Amino acid sequence: MRTNTPAPTANPARHAARIGPTLDHVWLAAALLLIALRPLLTPIPPNDFWWHMATGRIIASTGAIPSVDSFSFTQAGQPFFNQGWLAQLLMYWLHQVGGVPLLLVVQSLVITLAYGLLLRLCIRRSGRLRLSVGLLLLVTLPLSFTNWIVRPQSYALPIFAAFLTIVTEYRLGMSRRLWLLPPLMALWVNIHGTFVLGLALIGLTFAGMLFERGENREGNGEAAGSRFAALRSLALWGALTAAAMLLNPRGLGVLTYVRNLLGSNSVTTLVTEWAPPTIRDLEGVIFFLFVMLCGAVLAYARRRPPLADMLLFGAFLWLALGASRNVVWFGMVATPLLIVQAASLGRERPPTRAFAGSPALHAALIGVLALLVLLALPWVKPALDLPPAVGALVSEDTPVAAVDFLRAQPDRPRRLFHTEAYGSYLIWAAPEQPVFVDTRIELYPFAQWRDYINLGQANNAAALLQKYDIDGLLLNAKQQAPLVA
Repeated sequence: MRTNTPAPTANPARHAARIGPTLDHVWLAAALLLIALRPLLTPIPPNDFWWHMATGRIIASTGAIPSVDSFSFTQAGQPFFNQGWLAQLLMYWLHQVGGVPLLLVVQSLVITLAYGLLLRLCIRRSGRLRLSVGLLLLVTLPLSFTNWIVRPQSYALPIFAAFLTIVTEYRLGMSRRLWLLPPLMALWVNIHGTFVLGLALIGLTFAGMLFERGENREGNGEAAGSRFAALRSLALWGALTAAAMLLNPRGLGVLTYVRNLLGSNSVTTLVTEWAPPTIRDLEGVIFFLFVMLCGAVLAYARRRPPLADMLLFGAFLWLALGASRNVVWFGMVATPLLIVQAASLGRERPPTRAFAGSPALHAALIGVLALLVLLALPWVKPALDLPPAVGALVSEDTPVAAVDFLRAQPDRPRRLFHTEAYGSYLIWAAPEQPVFVDTRIELYPFAQWRDYINLGQANNAAALLQKYDIDGLLLNAKQQAPLVA
């Protein structure tokens, strides 16, 4: 007589291990939560934030995008191309709903999304999760911190990461999501002038695929036909993406804006982030160390880097060498190549066990990291008495008290001289107060910026005060110490 053998009883410990977090989950959580933490601990500087908010307020109240300057008394009525109107409107709406705290939380989510997409791409390409997390946190992020402040450019970061992911995965045969590029471009072109980088990503990827196709002509006809079809599809969706660029209030005029901005003597001469990186500051040192690391890894890697990756690397390195503000884009392009090549340096290792370690300990580590993010939330951290450099919501350089005092004066000055950062805050906090300059660098003539610098340093002060009919001063004690004295 046959009897059924009872099935083995499941081991509860092994079952718990299967459903609990693994060490890989800890690595992923560490990456994403530490990325989210940085923007939450960074106070908003006054320079390139408040005038965007004020413009968003005008768009929301009037239903129209300003086309001339209405904020200054020196360039009032002059044409001004307001390209990032959609980001400005979003920033203003967020402020109306939740104030500066909500803006900081959204900033944290935006940055986490951008670098989360980049991390996903690195892991998919290299198959090395921990290497990807380690290099991203230790090498790429320090390269990018100066570009994580709240401004329209931040909202372009996840779109750039999405473009990079889509074209790279398409080139490598991992996915076919090119149809996402046109709607993403329609969004990007109304957020920030870096939309042209999306077209560069498509064009450079197409060139790389084309050259690689030329190198592989000896393949069979079916393979050659498949490569041609891939190029044709990329060209089609690239053309549709270029057409989507026209979906903005000024159409082709947006390209004129980008060209004029890049050719502005005031911008390229006076703005620090438009200057080439230099070893004289920390950001420049980090950049050049990153480039040296990339060079060393490429030289010693066991596999030949794909041509398309090298085209992207070279093009964006050239951009970064020309202006520090382009370093963030170079870092995002270079990181997947760096990690893929670094993965080839060591010997092939057998795959690690998926559920090694203690799930309870892993959960505790993730919980600690999540608690740090919770404590850094802008509704929580003011109660922790942290140093202002990480505990404040807005930078100490923001003249909140001074502007409140100014507005309370019954006979306040009408033609005020101040720093360009103070001008940005005045535009928001005292909209009835015309400003001398603000951080819309391209609006003001180079001659006025020269006068601004000279007056701030007390050079020919009496004549310049008379020239602009200045009747009041709102000075930065550090930047304009000679005039204060």
